[in-house]
Amino acid sequence: MGNFNPSPEKFGAEEGHIEEHLLNSLLEADGTAFTKEVDSYVWAERNAEARALAYFWHLNRRMANQWDPLRMTDFLPRFEKILGIRPPPNETDVGRRAKVRAKMEAYGAPPTQQVVHDLLTVVLGSIYAGLVHTPSSQAVGRVPGGATVPGGVTLANGDWYSTIAHLAIKTVQPAGLDDATFYDAVAQIALFLSDLLPTWVTFDWFLDGVHGAGFYLDEDRNLDNQRF
Repeated sequence: MGNFNPSPEKFGAEEGHIEEHLLNSLLEADGTAFTKEVDSYVWAERNAEARALAYFWHLNRRMANQWDPLRMTDFLPRFEKILGIRPPPNETDVGRRAKVRAKMEAYGAPPTQQVVHDLLTVVLGSIYAGLVHTPSSQAVGRVPGGATVPGGVTLANGDWYSTIAHLAIKTVQPAGLDDATFYDAVAQIALFLSDLLPTWVTFDWFLDGVHGAGFYLDEDRNLDNQRF
């Protein structure tokens, strides 16, 4: 089988390669008027034709794979640029393909919490710890002229604003993960959610300190990471 494999030996139980099937088909099409001996000119010509056809067949399959996020190779950087994805320096090709697929699937999807959750699970991986939603009973809001929402929530007079429309993304920094890699990862959030969420929704991420939820003056990076 050395004629149809990079190696002169064949392993496994394959049924044959496309080159071999094409060659046999071309030889059969000649009928009995031409010899089918391996050392003949006819065999050499048909073998060359079979290889040319097989090359274009493989080329077509490779081209088709470039439109599949989980198989693309040469088109991967192109789709990242089209979709506005900037992968971190240490990102693997598997991770890059997964993010391209997630970004493609997000187009046209409703901006529900489940859709956001599924997207962030792919984008952040083990860094993502969940979404924190502010219920209406604890919301802070303003509307022109003020108002009282059924249920007892009073909105102050002012420009339109509500923390109900704010999406808080909880993150964690696993042990052994350096700061540079962590910040490269959370920087991806804006690239993905900006195209998914409505303009009236705001979002941000936070990283609780050792004391848990809240803002603590004596902890490092509190102004950058913690929630107030």
